[in-house]
Amino acid sequence: MSDQAGQHRQAWPVLSGTIPPLAPGFIGRPETGQGPWDGLYPGRTVILGPAGDSRVPARNRGGTGKTQLAVAFATRLWTAAGLDLLIWLDAGSRDSIVTGYARALSDIMVAAPPGKPEAAAAQLLAWLAETGRRWLVVLDGLAEAADAEGLWPQGRGGQVLVTTCLPGVTPVPVTDVEPVTISVPAFSEREAVNYLSIRLSDDPYHAAGSLDLALTVDRLPAGLAVAVTYLLDTGQDCRQYRLACERYRQHQHDDPARDALAPIWMLAFDRARQYAPADQTWPALKLAAVLGPLGIPGTVLTSTAACGYVTGRTRITSAEQAIVRATFGNLQRFGLVTIDPDDEVRTVAMAAPLQASVRQAMTAAELRQAARVAADAVSETWLAGRPAEDSAPDDVEQALRDCATGIRRSDALALWDQGCHPLLVRVGQSLDDARLPEIALRYWRDLLRRSTDYFGPRSPVTLGLRERVATAATAAGRADEAIGLRLELAADLDEVAGPAHPQAVSSRMKLAMALRAAGRLSDAISLGRQVAADCDVVFGQSHAQSTESLRELGGTYSEAGRHQEAIEVLKRCLTLREQAMGGMHRDTVTARHDLAAAYRNADQDMDAIRLYQDTLARAESTVGPAHPDTLTAREDLAVAYYQAGRAGEATAAFERALADWQRVPGARPEHTITARANLAAIYTLNGRIKEAIPLFEGEVADLEQLRGPAHADTLRARWNLAAACHKAKRLQEALAIGENTLADCEQQLGPGHWDTLTARANLAHAYHSAGLLKRASAHFDRALRDCERALGADDPLSGKVRALRKRYLAGRQGAAPIIAPPSVRRLITRLKCPLALPSPGSRRRRPEARMAGAQLGRSVMSGYGSPASP
Repeated sequence: MSDQAGQHRQAWPVLSGTIPPLAPGFIGRPETGQGPWDGLYPGRTVILGPAGDSRVPARNRGGTGKTQLAVAFATRLWTAAGLDLLIWLDAGSRDSIVTGYARALSDIMVAAPPGKPEAAAAQLLAWLAETGRRWLVVLDGLAEAADAEGLWPQGRGGQVLVTTCLPGVTPVPVTDVEPVTISVPAFSEREAVNYLSIRLSDDPYHAAGSLDLALTVDRLPAGLAVAVTYLLDTGQDCRQYRLACERYRQHQHDDPARDALAPIWMLAFDRARQYAPADQTWPALKLAAVLGPLGIPGTVLTSTAACGYVTGRTRITSAEQAIVRATFGNLQRFGLVTIDPDDEVRTVAMAAPLQASVRQAMTAAELRQAARVAADAVSETWLAGRPAEDSAPDDVEQALRDCATGIRRSDALALWDQGCHPLLVRVGQSLDDARLPEIALRYWRDLLRRSTDYFGPRSPVTLGLRERVATAATAAGRADEAIGLRLELAADLDEVAGPAHPQAVSSRMKLAMALRAAGRLSDAISLGRQVAADCDVVFGQSHAQSTESLRELGGTYSEAGRHQEAIEVLKRCLTLREQAMGGMHRDTVTARHDLAAAYRNADQDMDAIRLYQDTLARAESTVGPAHPDTLTAREDLAVAYYQAGRAGEATAAFERALADWQRVPGARPEHTITARANLAAIYTLNGRIKEAIPLFEGEVADLEQLRGPAHADTLRARWNLAAACHKAKRLQEALAIGENTLADCEQQLGPGHWDTLTARANLAHAYHSAGLLKRASAHFDRALRDCERALGADDPLSGKVRALRKRYLAGRQGAAPIIAPPSVRRLITRLKCPLALPSPGSRRRRPEARMAGAQLGRSVMSGYGSPASP
């Protein structure tokens, strides 16, 4: 893969991720830090691993300064302009690595599949393998070798640097150049004394006996850093510190697995405990030790569960939260934690070696309790949904997942001894929501395996996790696996609970949905009919589950082309929902949209119109002509008119809807914006461009005020305005708006986002219309290249752009360079609220989405001859 796309759209060099700062008093390590630190060695993978006695557990091999060596090397290359791209990743979990890769791809402005981090990660690895640019990828703190499986960067242009406490880590697959493994020991005596001299240079008295102190703490950089903090606070010298440490070293001298950091943090801990609030120091330290080294959100540590554990109180107020903050402040004072009060996502951090040492000193009961409390605190924070105001939701989710990973690795059984802790399920849901299907599937499989071992294959917990695994398999595109899992699950539920049990019926319904998703429509219809009959018996005809089974069956009939059967089933669904929920309930409205779509599929547009006319009449008689439900029903009818080719009636209905929304007390701004956008779209499609442009301008102004100038909805509205200007032959104005909006789309949405790809194709056609053929050619070429990279060569959007480009080239050779707009029937305005847009990447749209049609932002953009319309 060439990197030309990134070369002319991104200013190099690029830094992706956050490099940790160098520790105070950082020194070079000529005796123990030997390695390729003099420059970049393309094609090489360097692994900074543990050193020392193989009998020493991995948890006791940390604290030797591996991350600091990586920071110094990366910073040196970066400041010396030796790199075009530096990627720094926290490698504590697989999802952290994948999301970091996806962010890096966005940072270098290379087209990426929107909303698919795993595909973006694979694309970055492919880019790194082929680019000629100089790059360095740092995987800091690799916790499990399996986390990096299939994610090792390689390429002729760059180098990989890994820090880990795992012995024997090897990239898979092994590259042509063998990896270099460097065992990083503690400081040498000379380096340790040098470090202490620098840190204690303000008062030579402190440094007296520095060699003895260095030997006492085994010359560990992490231990020396804590010791210096202690000395600077207490005013003691190194000899006094050594004597104090010796009290904690009894019975350890002949043990090769002894914990060298234990005396150091215990001494600091005892000092911190001398400050109020004293009794809370130990529980606070234990809590920090199980929550992972990558940073703990402040909201986790001030949650009810955490505060109750630290303070020992059941009633938690702001006073208890202040006590917890003061306690962690004392721990920071003596170097046991670091606190960044300006970072609400990674507020408190504790070095991994210190965490491991503290956990080793805890009893099994203490560790189990701390892990459960930490899990309760993270779950509470997740449930409360209290992200930092200035932080991206994805960053908050990743921080909470990292905390959960730390808990699981601290005590694997703590979250299982009382059943499956809710945090375990919440992490899986977060992975699902983050669109990490492969990672989510791995995770759910692991939970299922553990649950099967602990509780058996047919326990309620295990059955629920089997359902999760099947859903994850579907999301990962493994339809056959999902169907097989659901077949087994349905059979077990029938045997365990009985075929008439609600859970068994629901399981068969989901199996029918999986069959439909896999395209096995005949099987899905056969099972769906059985499920609908079972729902009537088990739940009752008017139950939500029963009507949903009818809705699903109707949709399957429609996909199979059996339109009349779909209409009959959906009629029954609508009737039952109207009886049970009322005519204007959300679920009833959805059923009405489904039935209208079925009528249209059967070319019965008049029946769809009569359906909406009936809805409007009911709304007017029930809630009145000025009620929001009535106005929404009027807009639904306007869409039906338009789809039936009755443009005049559609225009009149939209004009009245806009006037009514402007008069309705309490109407939200979104309602007026939607109505104005719909009317502008109708005017544009009917050739009334002069009337449409002021409406588009008003839409842009309102969205800039409501959503902000960089919001995706505002960007789409600006494209609407540009398209209208283009139709009005105001080409220079259209080009200016289009160019600015495309630049903002790339910056805000990313170069591989569906809307950005569409925008570039639109702008290419606008350039062509304006006679700027070279610019048009360049943008068509780039639009096609970006589409193929981000979506794949077989994606419908890629095919459309390819066809437009071909027609454009034909136009340059003498053919008429006119790109006909899409047919009117496909230009359907989005009602309800176009500010809540469906996923642009979704190819299989649900019936109600098809009924509503494409959002306005794409419909009017077709004025550029865009492939954007659905």
